[in-house]
Formats: sequence, structure tokens, C-alpha cells
Amino acid sequence: MDVPIPLPLWGDASLCAQLYRECAPKLLAYLRRHVPTQEDAEDMLLEVFLAALEHEARLAKMDEDERRAWLGTVTRNRVIDFHRRTRRHPVLPLEKAEETPGSRWEQPEHLVLRHETYTNLHNSIQNLSAIQQEVLQLRFTLGLRCTEIAKILHKREGAVRTMLSRTLNALRDLYKQKEGGRE
Repeated sequence: MDVPIPLPLWGDASLCAQLYRECAPKLLAYLRRHVPTQEDAEDMLLEVFLAALEHEARLAKMDEDERRAWLGTVTRNRVIDFHRRTRRHPVLPLEKAEETPGSRWEQPEHLVLRHETYTNLHNSIQNLSAIQQEVLQLRFTLGLRCTEIAKILHKREGAVRTMLSRTLNALRDLYKQKEGGRE
């Protein structure tokens, strides 16, 4: 998603501006997958960085991993609050996912095969438990390390590593079953 993210109003030298430049694109992608509109995701991203601005002194005392985990926790909590308020559980349908640049020039059969592959992968992910889906999203959408995920989920790092490994194995098995059924 190549959506330009405007720089925040605070000075470029501040810790929050640095965090914004480093983390905002991934946080926005995470938010976009969990809320129905781009505008909601952008509003929530603003709320996350307003919270960061309010806690800048506290963040300054943390190391880089702790800051990213803190931002991940705040972002995750904003999503939870959003769904509590709206009582909806939207997921971005695969059909609405943006195509990569230049993909419209591909052959139709490639597009159909890619759509089938994405559909099978999406369906396989939907068969995982909610915590497994969340671990995958934190790891691969936000790009967080296991130590950061462990802090967000209040679990030991080893438990997160094990859960991630088992989740990937389960996803691989589910995907292979769906692919096998297609042929």
C-alpha cells in the first residue's frame, strides 16, 4: 500500500517523529486490516501517535524493542476499543486487497491462479484460532520480533516462538489440504 503518510506536526528531531517515520507504515497496514475504512485506520494511527506524544518522556527511557512493543500494544488496544464501540468484526475481503503495481498487465490465467492461491491461503488462515491469527499478524504485518510480541501478549518469548512455529506448521498443513483438494 503506497499511501503517503503525512508527517506529524511535532518537530523532526523528536523521538515521536522518529518513531512515526519508522513505524507508521506498518502500523497503518495493521490497522487497515482490522477496520473497515482507510479513514478509520488513519484516525486510529493518529490516536496511537498522540498517545506516544503524551508519553514521550516515558518512551525516551525505553530501548528500541520496548518502544515498538509499546506502540504495538497501543495499536492493538485501539483496534479492540474500536470493535467494542462498533460491535462489528470487519475483515478486509481478499477481493478488495490492492493488486501490486503492474499486475493489471499480467495474463488473465495468472490472475486467476493468484486469486485461487490467495483465496486458499486466506481460507486456511481463517481456520486458525484467533490467537494464532493475531500472532501471524503481529509478526508478519507489523514485523514485530518474538520478544515484542511476547510483551504485547504478556507471554514468555519462548512460548511465542513455539506458538509461531506451530501456527506456521498448522497453516502449511491447512494450505496443502486445500491445494490438494483443488487438483
